[in-house]
Amino acid sequence: MEQTLFTQFLLQFGKSSPLFLLIFLGFALSRWFGFNKTASTVLSRFAFNIALPAMLFRLLSNLALTESHADLRLLIAFFGACFILFFIGRFVSGYLLKMKPVETAIFGTGCVFSNNGLLGLPLAIAMLGEKVAPSVSAVLSLNALVLWTLVSIAVEFSLQSGHLTIRSFLKTLASVFKNPLIIAIFCGVAWSFTGLSIPYVIDEPVRLIGNSATALSLIVVGMGLSEYGIGQGLGKSVVLSSIKLFIHPALIFSLALLIGLGPVETTAIVFLGCLPMGVNVYLMCRQFHAAEAVIANAMIITTVVSSFTVPMAVAFLTRYFGGLG
Repeated sequence: MEQTLFTQFLLQFGKSSPLFLLIFLGFALSRWFGFNKTASTVLSRFAFNIALPAMLFRLLSNLALTESHADLRLLIAFFGACFILFFIGRFVSGYLLKMKPVETAIFGTGCVFSNNGLLGLPLAIAMLGEKVAPSVSAVLSLNALVLWTLVSIAVEFSLQSGHLTIRSFLKTLASVFKNPLIIAIFCGVAWSFTGLSIPYVIDEPVRLIGNSATALSLIVVGMGLSEYGIGQGLGKSVVLSSIKLFIHPALIFSLALLIGLGPVETTAIVFLGCLPMGVNVYLMCRQFHAAEAVIANAMIITTVVSSFTVPMAVAFLTRYFGGLG
């Protein structure tokens, strides 16, 4: 008998709820059980610099060349939606919410910058399977570069600073290619082209470390959330959260359909669009000293609400495409 959308939602919610419980565990450890910011920082560094790169490298290096191919039109759908929504977010925050120019750049970035590294990659593989790894990796390989560059340029223009482009861009480019996730992606893809198996003595430690990535990443996200509290600017945060969680994935889905993207790639990038706002946006607002309360609120709101909207989106996409094949 055909499953209803609600039945599929319950199925996907059942799959995702243990993962979001790990986020709550991280929150509880930090808030009530004495795991201070130092512990959070150490775990975060291990997850981001070692565990996640190990998982990514092993996934991509073990994929056959034909299996590792992703339709790169997904980048048009994903980043096209990001660019469009970035400027919509700036308009909404500037003209309707009366925020300052630098704040509008941060607000626009919050509308499109998902927690793709620590949350998106492990959650996507846990809920959708390894078949989405190439698509997620394609987005990850450009996500930080494209969106950091976009917001940096927007902020510089807002500050009316003259010397902008070449130096700013090269600095961003250099920092991105020092990112362990990006290094792991390129090394994994490069190894897959050799057609060789990773020697067991190397593969097994990498596998064991990579297996810890999902749990560690989700716990770290929860520990980070405990540092922020709901404060001033709540109304603006609700507007931002609504754009991020509903309009962002809807726009990605629309562009994916428009260009005829396949079900696996479409599901992967819409899934990424459904994710809560990334901690990088908070780093941006701290760097530029703008909209800090609004972004901190939105981080909490989007994380809590996405525990329901992510499984709903997966249920809808699974029903729409009749599975991912």
